[in-house]
Amino acid sequence: MAYRDFRFSDLEEKFGIKQSTKKLFSKPIQPLEPTAWLKTTLEQVAGSALTTEKALSEAYIFPILQEIRLRNIDKIQLFSGENLLADRSRGLNGECDFIFAKAPQAKELRSPIFQVTEAKLGEVEKPRNQAQASAQLIGARFFNQKHGQTTEKIYGACTSGLSWIFILLEGDTIYVDEDFYTLSNLPELLGVLQNIVEKV
Repeated sequence: MAYRDFRFSDLEEKFGIKQSTKKLFSKPIQPLEPTAWLKTTLEQVAGSALTTEKALSEAYIFPILQEIRLRNIDKIQLFSGENLLADRSRGLNGECDFIFAKAPQAKELRSPIFQVTEAKLGEVEKPRNQAQASAQLIGARFFNQKHGQTTEKIYGACTSGLSWIFILLEGDTIYVDEDFYTLSNLPELLGVLQNIVEKV
C-alpha cells in the first residue's frame, strides 16, 4: 500500500483518523500581490496545451510554491518529487509532489509542514484525491516524530494547479476546507499559502 491507495475509511481504520470539514482560514484572507516574476511566468503559459498533470504542475503549481519559498527563504525549503518514507509497514511511503519543510537551505528532506498533491484528472473535489493528500499528512507526522520533531498542525493541499482545496491534520482529525481557491484570484491564493507558513 502507498499514499495513493488510501481511502478515508482506511485512515480511520489504520490510524484512528477521522475526516471532517470546516473553514480553515478566517475571511477575509489578507491578499498577497504576486511579484512581477510570477505574473510573467503564469502569463507565458496561458494558452499552452497543458493536457497532462506534469505540464500543469510545471506551469502553475511549482511557480506558485516557488513564489512563497522565495518570500520566506529564511523559514522554509521546497522539495519536489521526494519519497516520504515514514513507515513502510503501514503503507506510509511513496512519492510526494511538493513539500514545504521548516528547514531553510536544507538539501535533504526534514521537518515537513505542508504538502501538495496533484489531483488526478484535475478533480480536487474527489474524496480519492483528498484521501491521498491526507495520507501524506499522516506520513509527514510519522516522519517528523521519527526524527524527534513535534508538529501539532500539518497542512496540505489538493490541486489541479487552477483549483486548490486545503486540508489540515490536527489531533486525530483531518479537516477538509469548505472553501475552494482558484488561480483566478491569485492574491487570495497566495495569501492562504503565506498564512500557512506563518501559522507553522
